[in-house]
Amino acid sequence: MLFRVIAPPAPRRDRRALTVVLLAAGLALLAWQIQRIGGLGTIRVGFAAVGWWFLVVLALSLGRFALRSFAWTTLANARVPLAASTSATIVGDALGNVTPLGLIASEPAKAWYLSDRLPAAHGLAALVAENFFYSVSVAIYVVIAAAAMLAFFTLPVAVQWAGVAALTGMALVLAGSAWLAWQKPAVASGLLKRVPIARLQHLVDRLRAFEIESYGSAGHAGGRLAVVAACESAFHVLSLVECWLIYRCLTGDASILPPLVFDGLNRVINIVGRPIPLRIGVEEYSTGLFATAIGVGGPVGVTLALVRKVRVIVWAIIGFGIYAVRRR
Repeated sequence: MLFRVIAPPAPRRDRRALTVVLLAAGLALLAWQIQRIGGLGTIRVGFAAVGWWFLVVLALSLGRFALRSFAWTTLANARVPLAASTSATIVGDALGNVTPLGLIASEPAKAWYLSDRLPAAHGLAALVAENFFYSVSVAIYVVIAAAAMLAFFTLPVAVQWAGVAALTGMALVLAGSAWLAWQKPAVASGLLKRVPIARLQHLVDRLRAFEIESYGSAGHAGGRLAVVAACESAFHVLSLVECWLIYRCLTGDASILPPLVFDGLNRVINIVGRPIPLRIGVEEYSTGLFATAIGVGGPVGVTLALVRKVRVIVWAIIGFGIYAVRRR
């Protein structure tokens, strides 16, 4: 499989041991947090409040999968059925979420899934470009969420500093992205070139050529860039709607500001907590902490994070099911 060739994994035993240790630590943190907010009874009440609206949550997340899949195939300039590219994204997302490998597992898996419709090297290069645009959109979204938190909520000093750190970090990401677009460096192919596997040379050459084209705006027709920008923006809008819906079910409050803070925090956790499978424990603890800081209450934050975690688990199960069928 492609991802086995591109990223030679660590010894399987070591990788499994690391996964088990990180997962155990995350579960311990989650158990402590649940006990702290009143036990499983509090969580059951929250899930009951969400009820059948969870199906809408799943539908919104499916829409987000489709949006990023369309952005990816648009950059590849390939006519791939949306159902096929979305299935590839779901499979890659499942692999990236449940292992510490993250993008190292997810992106090559997506390219492998569509290798019968799109040359694997070209598909992977398009994924590199799509992740570049997605990273820019995430940085902008986190800046908006952090700015809203600092402007509209009275916060403890530690949380204020966390907000400032998020703003600073994302500003650096945006500056780096601007430099990439201006200089058009071949970052991924440069790293891949260091892997001592002769068979990768053809892939490196293809990836380098695609990177140089895709990092600069001049490399794509304005229409394709507009489609990608629209897809990435709509992705965050649907994510915010999902977070708002869960928050509305849990609290009865229709305000958009707390969900915006939680959703922006979720983007940061996805980056920082990537080595922990499913970000279990870390996401719940952080969301509960920020919920308390903005006056919403820790139980609401922890339950909201758990509802979204169950959504991730459902799609991971579906993704591995699709993967098993595809391997046959």
